[in-house]
Amino acid sequence: MLILLAPNAENINVPTPNSYFSFQYNPERLVHTFSQNTPPVQAGNSAPEVASPPSEYFSVTFDLDSVDLDPPNQSQTATDLGVHPALAMLELMMQPQTVNNQTVLPIVVFKWGAKRVVAVRVVSMSVEEKTFDQTLNPTRATVALTLRVLNASEVGASTGARGVCVSHQNTRVALADAYKLQTGQGGPSGTAGTVGSAAALGGSSTAGTAPVNPASAAAATSVGTTKTVIKKA
Repeated sequence: MLILLAPNAENINVPTPNSYFSFQYNPERLVHTFSQNTPPVQAGNSAPEVASPPSEYFSVTFDLDSVDLDPPNQSQTATDLGVHPALAMLELMMQPQTVNNQTVLPIVVFKWGAKRVVAVRVVSMSVEEKTFDQTLNPTRATVALTLRVLNASEVGASTGARGVCVSHQNTRVALADAYKLQTGQGGPSGTAGTVGSAAALGGSSTAGTAPVNPASAAAATSVGTTKTVIKKA
């Protein structure tokens, strides 16, 4: 899912104070790219390069269909508006927010399985509307999103997003340690650290996420059930 953080969000719980978008179908492919940020080389400058983390992006393409909903989940709203509501929710994730009388870009959390929960900014969205009803509401569409991963310095005072950034980095380290363990790297002296990282990885699915109270969890489950159907690609 994609979670749109409220300006004052202290965690990434849904549905309140944050709102969210759930994928109706399993996207068939996810493209994960990195680009190294290297400063330009100036003639006669012997100063060392300033290290900075690489830019990280996710690109995902998925389908929306207001007709292909399970009968118990079909609603008059879906019939009357097609996929307009879902598209509007995605568009909202690109609209500026007002925080302390300042206009800022929204922070979105991209949650893709237990081991990938990252704070991102939606940098581009392309929508291909494929079919329409009699009043020209789109009933089927393919959406392509490009998401740029934010680091801790970019999320500002957002407590919820900062926790996600720290958790994402810790998970990356733990996964790398898991690979070392799988491939027999390191010796007995490094075993304790590797095991510690593996233990941290085991709990990474909830890292950066405050416990969800039962009422909120039930509400989130209810909304997700009525709006989306996850299917095999």
